[in-house]
Amino acid sequence: MTTKLKSAEHLEEQELNKLLKYLYQNQKWTYYILVRLGVSTALRYSDLSRITWEMVLGKQTLLIKEKKTSKVREIPLQEELVEILQKVYLKVGSPSVQQEIIPLHIRTINKQIKIHATGAGIRGKRISTHTWRKTFGREVWKRNGQTEACLVRLSSLFNHSSISITRLYLSITKEEVDNLYQLQDLFVY
Repeated sequence: MTTKLKSAEHLEEQELNKLLKYLYQNQKWTYYILVRLGVSTALRYSDLSRITWEMVLGKQTLLIKEKKTSKVREIPLQEELVEILQKVYLKVGSPSVQQEIIPLHIRTINKQIKIHATGAGIRGKRISTHTWRKTFGREVWKRNGQTEACLVRLSSLFNHSSISITRLYLSITKEEVDNLYQLQDLFVY
């Protein structure tokens, strides 16, 4: 008997925004920033948990050496994210800039984020810290026309050995690939 691996799932855009709204309205700042940074940077939790306030406050890029791959990544930070980070920094009482932004253990976060997702009305999804990385990948793939070229770039970003692994990682179904062939209104004659 084989057991199917129960990995984290991505969130659709409306689910992501429901969760962010819930976290913001309930002033769950650590979780709010975790989700915002996670989706914006596509970093693993092992790297997210090492980000300090001084690494992002007022910065246009985040420079970080990935724990798993030892690769140095330079990640552009969107202006809106930089503003949000500044606002949240003030809301949490302006801690030492050397302090980690997300000072919680992964088990605590995985347990709490499921509770918060349920509170936001998101049910039936396997959510964990890896959800943000997958959500990033799905959104990038979707916003770039669901192309193979986009999968190649995502595969490189995620450091996957092939695009077939990236396809599995992002749970891209056969139906979604088949839908790419729906070229209605292409031919006039």
